[in-house]
This record gives sequence, structure tokens and C-alpha cells, in this order.
Amino acid sequence: MNADFHPYAWTLWLAAGMTAVLVTRNPLYLIILLLAAGFLYAVLLRRAGQSTDAAHSQPLAWRVIVRLAFFLWGFAILFNALTVHVGQHILFSFPAAWPIIGGSITLEAIIYGFVTGLNFVSLILLFAIYNSVLGPHTILRMIPGFAYQTGVAISIAISFAPQTVIAWSEIREAQRLRGHKVKGLRDTWPLFVSLLGYGLDRAIQLAESMDARGFGGRILPASPRQTWLIRLGTIAGLLLLLAGLIVKSYYRSLPWAGLGLLAGGALLMGLSLWRGGRRVQRTRYRRWLWRPRDTVLALGSALLLVAALLLSWLFPQALFYYPYPPYDILPAFHPLLGLLFILPLLPAFLLPPPTSENLP
Repeated sequence: MNADFHPYAWTLWLAAGMTAVLVTRNPLYLIILLLAAGFLYAVLLRRAGQSTDAAHSQPLAWRVIVRLAFFLWGFAILFNALTVHVGQHILFSFPAAWPIIGGSITLEAIIYGFVTGLNFVSLILLFAIYNSVLGPHTILRMIPGFAYQTGVAISIAISFAPQTVIAWSEIREAQRLRGHKVKGLRDTWPLFVSLLGYGLDRAIQLAESMDARGFGGRILPASPRQTWLIRLGTIAGLLLLLAGLIVKSYYRSLPWAGLGLLAGGALLMGLSLWRGGRRVQRTRYRRWLWRPRDTVLALGSALLLVAALLLSWLFPQALFYYPYPPYDILPAFHPLLGLLFILPLLPAFLLPPPTSENLP
């Protein structure tokens, strides 16, 4: 499905969506973003149900993860309501003698748990959409050369959950066809044994295929001068980042100085890592195409990303929300900001219709 949009356009979409979720606690804006991402995910699920191509079946594999995130959302609301007994709007009370949950159950505690779970579910849904449309192989290809070993671990970690869900469904279906019925916990042991065997076989196949393609095998040697330049650049970049964090945290009267140090450290680190990554030789068999719809998606995502960062830096009160006193329990809402949080919905309108060869 990554042929529908350029992978870098999807990456910018993910960065913009996650930044918008992380910089705001306002539940109204988060609900708008969650509805937009949920509509997009529903479109991807519908396309996956109509397609027979394995590359389009990733959204179905992430469906269980999304359902688990919504379950944890409800648990976060319940846990916060039962353990935090602070607030002015008391709904009811448990006996004070009860450990942990004893005390008043307040509306503020429920709302705070709701907002916390809303942040969590929004991040999981954005992450599920991103991995559904790209997949671990495309993400591995986008990993810079200097981090190829980390890229392998990331791709395996990303593919573990959906592949486990798919394997679980296949094993359960095979057991049903053979007349196996699960009557208790002891009867699930053959299922876990088969699932473990499937995971080991998949790990061996992945290692053999990567070794056959020479992954990480073509690394050019570096001269002592290049090695020392890369090391010194990395150390200097880390020191500048540390200095920028210190200035930003303890010298709030100099915000631009901290920002400048952070930008300089990030630039120096990026140059050092880029220089080290040039030693890793890669072969490109097929280049990705950048289409007009990728430009539209990139511009919309960049608008959301820049706006979220500027608001969090210059006007943090516009995205701030805290239900406990002395703050107002009703969140503020600005229509223009609400329209801004609809931008993650763009791919749903820009997606091309499914090709005829992918339809059943």
C-alpha cells in the first residue's frame, strides 16, 4: 500500500500527527484528531477487505492492537477515578477505610484519566496506520545507513505484534479444522507451542534472507582522520544538545539561546551520523515515485507540524488543559485550531481507488 503515497510523505504525516498529540492536552482537539485518524483507518480497513494482495492486509493485522488500546483507555479512566480523590465535583464516595480506592470519586479524576487515555489511543492509532500502509520492509529501507543494525531491531519489533496476531488466527483455524476444542487453560498449551515454533521459523528465515542479500556486509573502511572527526563531531553535538537543554530549563529568560544550542547540536550530530552512514553501501532496485498527491499530503502535514510546534513554543496556553482546580473544568476551543487537527484526515481523500488486479 505504500505505492499509494511516498513513504517519506507518510513519515511526515506520522511526525505531524504524533507532535500534535504530544503537545496538547485539550480533549476537544484530541477527539477531533482521533476521529480523523479513525476515519482514515476505517478507509484502510475497507480497502484491505476488498483486496487480495498481502501488502494491503496489514490494517487487518493491527486491528487487534487498536482494540487493545481502547480497552486500556477504559482501564486508565477507571484506575485514575478510583485512585485519585481530588476535585470539587464529587460524584459519589467509597468508605474511607477501603485501601487505595476509599474516598471521593470526582469528575475531575475521570476527565483526567479520559484525557490521558485519549493521548495514548491517538498515538497507537497513528502508529498502527503508519505501519499498516508501509510495513517493516519499507521502514527498514528508510533507516539511515549509520543505523542499519538498529533498523533491523526496529523492523522486527514492529512486525512482531501483527505477525503474531496473524499466526494466532491461522493456528486457531487449523486447530478448528482438526476438531480441536479449547475447554480450559491446559488445552491452550499446543497453541502456544505452535506459536513459538512459528516465531522461531520466521526469525531464521529473516536472518537467512538478509544474509543472502548481503545486508550490512558492504561497509567501506574509514581512515583514522575520518574516524576521529566522526567521534569528535558526535561528542560535540551531544554536548551542545545538553547545553541547550540546560539553558532552556534553567535560563528561561534566554529562550532563543537554548533553541540555538539545540539546533546547533542536532545539526552537528546529523552531519557526523550522515558522514558515518556514507560508509554503508546500499543497492536501490526500485526507486519510489513522488506524485502530486504526495506534495499535498506533505504540505498539509508540514502545516500541522509547524503550527503545533509554534503553538507549544509561543502560545502554550492555547493547547493547555488541566481539569483540577484552580483551572476551569471546561476546555477552551478555537474553531481554527479545530480545523488544524483535521489535517490527518487528508490521506483518506487523496487515496487512489483500488486497482482492478487487487480486487477479488
